[in-house]
Amino acid sequence: MGLGLSPNQAKVYQTILKFGNVPVGMIAKSSSVRREDVYKVLPALEKMGLIEKLLGKPAMIRATPVAGALTSLIIDEKVKSDEKIAAMKTKFQELSKAKWVRTIVEDDGEGQYAVLPEGKAVIAKLTSLVASSEINVFWIDTLKEISHVTSLLGAEIKKAIHNKVEVKVIIEDFKDDEIQTKQVQHTIDNESINIRFHYVALSRFAVFDGREAMISTNRKGASEDTSLWTTDTNLIGVLNRYFETVWSESEELRKQHR
Repeated sequence: MGLGLSPNQAKVYQTILKFGNVPVGMIAKSSSVRREDVYKVLPALEKMGLIEKLLGKPAMIRATPVAGALTSLIIDEKVKSDEKIAAMKTKFQELSKAKWVRTIVEDDGEGQYAVLPEGKAVIAKLTSLVASSEINVFWIDTLKEISHVTSLLGAEIKKAIHNKVEVKVIIEDFKDDEIQTKQVQHTIDNESINIRFHYVALSRFAVFDGREAMISTNRKGASEDTSLWTTDTNLIGVLNRYFETVWSESEELRKQHR
């Protein structure tokens, strides 16, 4: 079922795998799937390339080699996924041309706040903030979280850097060992992103153009739990000063790991 088969398809297919060559009656008896339902399932399994119908009386059903059959299922799912992604990108391009929301007014008197739930909501907000940044992005987080987010937002970060956006990142609570060093080298583009590290645990947040900020609410990580988004200029000012202080205390990664 994890490969995309329905419960009845999975039961029938497993029964055929178990017996090798087997008549429909035996399939129904051994799989606990009604005979009429077996007849409905077989054409679908045959179309998937999982089984073959041998001519004769009685007609026998046999499974095709597992490796090839299951590989074809994976390929089919990839094709479907690629087609869905392509369709979503087209729709996204259409929707992005319209002005759906009012631009945030910086001097509206009061800062705005929103609590974002974990997972997709946080990643979606980070993607939007990186894509709309014009001056700088200041970010303090764990190596695990930085690696995770940069792997998902690689294209947006590269585009921002190409557009002359300054990206400064501090890896907090850094462990100076071979494992973390290799992780930095393999997962983060430290040639484009200005990275420093700090040995102690720090407050974890990201500030975008000094106008918006995402603040982690616990030690899990911004994309793994709820985060606070804000446009409060006073709070963002405090975060910027904190970042500048910690940046001056942090070490450059390239000097530490020659």
